[in-house]
Amino acid sequence: MSKHPNRKIKPRKRAYAHHLSENIIYGGNFDIPTTVRLIQYDKLQVTVKDVLPDTRLYDCLKPGTVSWFKVVGFTDIKRISAICKELGVERFDVRNMFSGQRMTRVVAYPETTLMFISDAYVNEDKMLETEQLVLVLGKGFVITFQESGNPLFDEVEQAIGGAQVQLREKAADYLLYILLNSIYAQIDGAIYQFIDRLSDLEDLLIDKADTDINVMGIIRNGKANYMSMRRIISPMREEYVNLLHNSNNLISVESLIYFNDFDDKLRASLGDLDIYSESLRSLQDLYYNNNNQRMNDIIKRLTIVSSIFIPLTFLVGVWGMNFDVMPELNWQYGYLFAWGVMALVTVVAIWLLKRKGWF
Repeated sequence: MSKHPNRKIKPRKRAYAHHLSENIIYGGNFDIPTTVRLIQYDKLQVTVKDVLPDTRLYDCLKPGTVSWFKVVGFTDIKRISAICKELGVERFDVRNMFSGQRMTRVVAYPETTLMFISDAYVNEDKMLETEQLVLVLGKGFVITFQESGNPLFDEVEQAIGGAQVQLREKAADYLLYILLNSIYAQIDGAIYQFIDRLSDLEDLLIDKADTDINVMGIIRNGKANYMSMRRIISPMREEYVNLLHNSNNLISVESLIYFNDFDDKLRASLGDLDIYSESLRSLQDLYYNNNNQRMNDIIKRLTIVSSIFIPLTFLVGVWGMNFDVMPELNWQYGYLFAWGVMALVTVVAIWLLKRKGWF
């Protein structure tokens, strides 16, 4: 169960008209220093090193190896812009990279393919966090641009360093497939975390209907999470076709089988999102049913009290009337008689209610 069930999703920054400015402005939320690391490998060895500023990436490439450049942090706009210029990326796409707005888009250049992808994960505060990723596939190399320090690709780097045979023997397009799978795994993992959280809350509401948890707040945040992840996965699947069918032929025929498998995973994620949406509706229905049940219980208690005291109130009202001729008022046993009648009425009322199973 989340420690912060009522927390809202961290809002995105407002999109201003940065396209009117001559300067490229970063509009995201992450204040991460820009670093560039090179993981270069073949069947026999792996080289990992930091890439110094003003170093041309193409000068780092070696024949017969796969080069993976990990760019983390978007704060050094000048350095990243220089990398994009070296790759031949249009200024319009560079602006999109820094805009801070989540988008999914595939752009095919003559020698590279540029992919804008949004990632979603659950951060340390149990909140849904999103970030912009840009993946570039070229001949013999892959470049990943990442806004945050989220350890999204750490397992891939460990697999390369750990002599993962299949990965080390494949070309750069297979590395791109592995990186896409890491993104998918993190998004799908976030979906299942939220589904499990809702399942735990549903069990709690079934076992204990009267709880002080702000269920409607959780449902409201859950719907926002659902919409955020839907806006990530649906465009990703639509744009994925453009990755597989473009003119630069950077994805080999042999690798298409892997990329088709990734398309199936995206379809499965949409199914998982539907399960999450259904869980939200189920939790909401259960919450309303519990509220109705509590209301019925309150009305039931009030009815029991009323059923007992209304006859007594009637008797008190009759004997409290200021008439001159009321024989029982002058009777020496009148007081005891009144108490006896009221006690009898109370016992009969309780017996009837108990017989009907009201308590």
